[in-house]
Amino acid sequence: MSEKLRIKLTIAGRTYPLNIDKEKEERYRRAEKEINSLTTRFESNYRLEPIDHLAMAALQISVTQIEMAMSRNMDSDRDELNKLEKDLDMYLNSLK
Repeated sequence: MSEKLRIKLTIAGRTYPLNIDKEKEERYRRAEKEINSLTTRFESNYRLEPIDHLAMAALQISVTQIEMAMSRNMDSDRDELNKLEKDLDMYLNSLK
């Protein structure tokens, strides 16, 4: 069982206390920095409400995550197609 750690993250000026697995702390800290970086960029470029800056940051992060997942799926599909092609070649060669 992993050790729990109590941390506080500050996102868009608000502090959130969390209990997390100790080995995941770096991920949470990096996520905190990424969200704050994005919201700061949106604040400087768009005069919107703070909740809108958070929404835009969430959208940006989600799109990036979906693109990465789709890319991994395409790589997996490509690998499966290559294997199928090899299997088909072996079968066709055995018929000769």
